[in-house]
Amino acid sequence: MFNRVYEYIQKHNMLKPGDGVVVGVSGGADSMALIHLLCRMREYIPMALYVVHIDHGIRGEAAKEDALFVETMATEWGLDFFLKETSVPKLAKEWGLSEEQAGRKVRHDFYQEVRRRVNGHRIALGHHRDDQVETILFNIIRGSGLAGLSGMEPVRDGVIIRPLLEISRREIEAYCRREGIEYRHDQTNEEIIYTRNRVRHMLIPMIEEHFNPSFSSNLTRMGDILRDDEAFLRDYSRDAFDRDATIKEDEISFSLRDLSQYPEAIRRRLLREGLLRLKKNLVDIHHIHIDGILDLVKESQVGSTLDLPENIKVRKDYRALILYRDDPEEDLPVSDFEYRLKVPGKTWIPQLNMSITLEKLTNSGVLNGGNGCIYIDADRVRGELYIRNRRNGDRFRPLGMRGTKKLKDFLIDRKVPRHKRDSIPLVVDRNNIVWVAGYQMSEDYKVTQKTRRLLKMEIRED
Repeated sequence: MFNRVYEYIQKHNMLKPGDGVVVGVSGGADSMALIHLLCRMREYIPMALYVVHIDHGIRGEAAKEDALFVETMATEWGLDFFLKETSVPKLAKEWGLSEEQAGRKVRHDFYQEVRRRVNGHRIALGHHRDDQVETILFNIIRGSGLAGLSGMEPVRDGVIIRPLLEISRREIEAYCRREGIEYRHDQTNEEIIYTRNRVRHMLIPMIEEHFNPSFSSNLTRMGDILRDDEAFLRDYSRDAFDRDATIKEDEISFSLRDLSQYPEAIRRRLLREGLLRLKKNLVDIHHIHIDGILDLVKESQVGSTLDLPENIKVRKDYRALILYRDDPEEDLPVSDFEYRLKVPGKTWIPQLNMSITLEKLTNSGVLNGGNGCIYIDADRVRGELYIRNRRNGDRFRPLGMRGTKKLKDFLIDRKVPRHKRDSIPLVVDRNNIVWVAGYQMSEDYKVTQKTRRLLKMEIRED
């Protein structure tokens, strides 16, 4: 078994001389065999080993005995020992996770913490072939995608390694007996109240007895094949993401045209990658969410949105699909507002956190103020000037046009998203819209050679 594990380590480039390796040791047969094998392997691959044990706060006195057992082993074998004591049931309630999910998070976080403390390079875990079979079968039951059907990776993120992944539980226990390695027995592994234990003790034996005695070997072989396929698709999709996605703070967008060029398998991965970058994880993101986004792209109108877990939203704009983190305060609809403008002077618009400043000038030649600043012929203004947001039936005469146009049609032509239209301030007089602020002024108020008095309008965020 030593030679098989050594060859597996070499095949997947798991270790190199000088590595610091944090080893998760529960005290069970698999983790005790792993630490024993790695100790022997130091003759061929010099490495520093650190033993890490976690008391999950589930098994009472038995758990404390496990911790003492592992600590004693580490001392006798001359290895540094790190212990974490916690209450996984309590944390599971706080985090809104199952105890199994919370336990995995606690282990992962503590392994990484120890690795940083000792300047280590790898985290070695004792998962074996039976664990792999259970994982793949469990994912089949859940309805997983290709990644789930691939099972656990021999090397993950260049840090986590699983040297025993091709060794069966029976072989591991035989190795412990042959080498005289004592180990602890976790009674909870026999309790069929846990889904994974039912898969282990009921489903797999039934399949091997009644359908295929080579089921476990075939399933792991399938996982190896699918893992290669998944790796290719993952790398291809990440390259496509880096090429096509536009990334801003709390927002990731894709051109609808670019998305349409890919087959659905790649589109799914692009969306998952976008959500991963936005959320930092894919917890609570399921196939139904990805399917919902795809339906939004294909069938929904411009401006349609989709709500996802953890305040993530998806919006279809004219040319883009946008994934963004929703700020509930920003999402509140803008209430109707209308303020009389000070001429000259500055007027604040609290609903938009903006202000508009008006200044009287004389015509002094060519003027260009940009999108946030315009100059109009002051003598064409009728009555008082006000600033407000849009109302039903609004029309105006965009600069350069002979006739009037519905404001709604103007904003649609300018590709202004529906959710932003109520936030666009309009400067109006008694008769007309003078300026769609930030977009276009009215032809009726433009400066000409006959203009004598100017009114400068400038709007800015406060």
